[in-house]
Amino acid sequence: MKKIIIPILLVALLGGCRTNDVRSGDDSPRAERKTRLDREREKNKTDDPRECAQNFTFDGSFIRGRTFKTIVFVKGVSQSQAVKRAARYLTTSGYQINSADENLGIISASQTVSYGKGKTVPLNVGIEGNKGGVRVNISFVLSGGVTSPVDAVRKEFCDIVEQIEGK
Repeated sequence: MKKIIIPILLVALLGGCRTNDVRSGDDSPRAERKTRLDREREKNKTDDPRECAQNFTFDGSFIRGRTFKTIVFVKGVSQSQAVKRAARYLTTSGYQINSADENLGIISASQTVSYGKGKTVPLNVGIEGNKGGVRVNISFVLSGGVTSPVDAVRKEFCDIVEQIEGK
């Protein structure tokens, strides 16, 4: 009995096992399985043509924490104007400005988490002067166990960009 089982196991290990991927319907050995994050990204794609929405990305999970980012080029605005407009918008939208440096083009803000017992989530805006405008990087980081709807974060990022544009 041992003599038969060992060769069968070796053939299975060395030859590769072919299994059906029930979720995708593809039975090829190279069928790619989508991760939960990939499925969530597909679900949260947007038809919004604005650059802030098209460049919007996120990584992580509810358990590990999640990072949201976008990058946009805004024409016809100086770095100092952009920092002032972004800081003004953030303060009127309920964020606490932790630090702002007009020369460096950095705004570090945070917002208190509902039911978080004093816990806050950071929002950072980096603004770099470029030919004819500014390059704006926005990131929002949620720690594990804290969540926010992806669409709400995307909308907030685009609202910040629109304020920088002067809309």
